[in-house]
Amino acid sequence: MPAPPAEIAPPVAGNPAPALADCTPALDLSAAPRAMIAVTLTAPCAAGDRVVLRHAGLTVAERLDAQGKLVLDLPAFDPAGEVSVLFADATQLHSAVAVPDAAQVHRFAVQWMAEDSFQIRAVESGEAYGDASNVWAEAPVSAHGGYLMALGDPGLDLPMMAQVYTWPADPAISADPVVEAAVTDLTCGRELLGETIETAPAGPVVRDLTLAMPGCDALGDILVLNNLAGDVTLTAGN
Repeated sequence: MPAPPAEIAPPVAGNPAPALADCTPALDLSAAPRAMIAVTLTAPCAAGDRVVLRHAGLTVAERLDAQGKLVLDLPAFDPAGEVSVLFADATQLHSAVAVPDAAQVHRFAVQWMAEDSFQIRAVESGEAYGDASNVWAEAPVSAHGGYLMALGDPGLDLPMMAQVYTWPADPAISADPVVEAAVTDLTCGRELLGETIETAPAGPVVRDLTLAMPGCDALGDILVLNNLAGDVTLTAGN
């Protein structure tokens, strides 16, 4: 004979079934010093997932932690402070916070995807390119107050990365950021694609960046792109 169907015990009075976890994601923004946007993203049911953040043309991919949380600062490129987040399941969040002091900062960024790779080196106060005083990934803050931020998680599938340079607060201090591209076994013999973003009185200016890399016999060389606020000029690197 077939076994009788199992009986489902009724809930015991005073002991309701446990509530399901609240999976509603939340995006909280606040204005932070130095024209930054403090971002707190919570998504309890998306722990470890890749998310894409966008602000004023800046687009980077980050990873939520084991609790489904991400906390980071984004450099503001306009005072409106609008930020959007795209999740892997196509869910989107949008928020904004006023960042009034963004109108007083000068910023320049380069961004890229996957194996394309660029970096910023800023020469301040008339110093020479290649000096130890240059602002770059290994020396991200200068004695004059200029600084460089790296954004994006390189360990993600299809990483979306950016570097952002902010000029010194003193307008009397000059700065000239250039974009470098190293010839590696991942970049040689092909075309690199990216974008630059620069603050401007009428709003951030986004420009496409395309660079044909030399062949793999040039491994170790560095190409340098100057004058990216206007026409792009390729010069010899080291």
